[in-house]
Amino acid sequence: MAPTQLEIKTKALQRLIKEESYYKEEIKEQKANVEKLKQDSNVDPYDLKKQVEVLEDTERLLPTLYTKIEEFKENLEQFLQSYDGQEDLTESKAAVEEANAFIQASKK
Repeated sequence: MAPTQLEIKTKALQRLIKEESYYKEEIKEQKANVEKLKQDSNVDPYDLKKQVEVLEDTERLLPTLYTKIEEFKENLEQFLQSYDGQEDLTESKAAVEEANAFIQASKK
């Protein structure tokens, strides 16, 4: 059976929220890698520069991700307001609440 619009919208929002934790973990690991390279006197400056660029690129992704989370959350909220189907809305409402928490945390 094909997924419903509710399932698609809910899963998309949940995926974006999960991605945020992956990006934060990647940033943490990349920072450790850059610090390790800075301590190594034999490291090629080009290699260090490239690793710093990778770190900066990943850090630049987070604001865009938070914007997408907000957009998907608003889309799901609008869908829920007009939804008159028989599906359980618990998971969808929980995804909206989790997205609200992420958005609030990102603004601090």
